[in-house]
Amino acid sequence: MAKSRVCILTLLFVFSTLMITARHGCAEDYLDFHEQGEFALRVEKWDRAIEMFSLAIRDNPNFFVAYHYRAIAYSKKGDYDKSIEDLKKAVQLNPDYPDAYGLMGLVYEIKKDYGAALAVYKEALSREKRPAVIKLLQKYIQDVEAKIKKK
Repeated sequence: MAKSRVCILTLLFVFSTLMITARHGCAEDYLDFHEQGEFALRVEKWDRAIEMFSLAIRDNPNFFVAYHYRAIAYSKKGDYDKSIEDLKKAVQLNPDYPDAYGLMGLVYEIKKDYGAALAVYKEALSREKRPAVIKLLQKYIQDVEAKIKKK
């Protein structure tokens, strides 16, 4: 179940990134590094992805999407604390970026920190505008609330 959520959220993130990068008229280095990082994610080269997203962040520390994608690579490696740290930075840079909240909720859920997962899923829901994603987040919230009740 968690893997299918990661796949769905990753697809949403790819679409969001394509929309963001399409707005940039020039091929700056940070975007090149980001593109290489995306490729590394697709071929499951987590360390390479982290390296490329780190270079993108170095060149543009405000590029919140790179923090988000690096968080995906960290979570794939099982480094959930670094993943959460990057996701917090992404939402600090862009508080209206619900995809980062959604992934953060998933990572908290993997860590079995259901209270934190519930809080960030609700935050994502409050910022989300896409109907399909709203429905998905509502399901995640119900699932986490059920897990909390079982405790």
